[in-house]
Amino acid sequence: MELRTLILQKIEELGEVVLDGFFPAKYPEARMWRQLLGTGHSYKFSKPTFSSILSQLRQEGFAERMGPKAKSKWHITAKGKEFLGRQNVSAKPKKDGITRIVAFDIPEKHRKKRRWIREELLDLEYYPLQKSVWIGFSPLPESFFADSDLLSLREHIHIFSIDKKGTLDKKLR
Repeated sequence: MELRTLILQKIEELGEVVLDGFFPAKYPEARMWRQLLGTGHSYKFSKPTFSSILSQLRQEGFAERMGPKAKSKWHITAKGKEFLGRQNVSAKPKKDGITRIVAFDIPEKHRKKRRWIREELLDLEYYPLQKSVWIGFSPLPESFFADSDLLSLREHIHIFSIDKKGTLDKKLR
């Protein structure tokens, strides 16, 4: 699931939230973000990143900010609730006859990010050829690429599309 969607869901669950509510290490929400992003317990989140995501949500009309900027409270809008409703129904991309191979090499210190990519690929009906080589028959959604960027994984992921299939001819050996 896309990180911005998770943030929007958390705002909806809490009713309203102050940006600082995502950051103190003692808050349960901060623990959830650390687990999702694969960071250690002492990691302090980047407020500019979360602030940027919240600004995008506001520009799209999914969330609104109330009060002065430094101590503003964030609320979900009706449009944001409608968006979350559509996400829950989320239509997976349809098979298009093109085989895709996703290979990734994510360092051991980011094992939770590896788990994230595997869970995403499973959800998209891809299956493993090896632990870090997966195959699927439908396009990857834009949210997969957006989340990969937010998790700084883009440089570790390679995607190959195969639109012509065949076998090696004996003459080619």
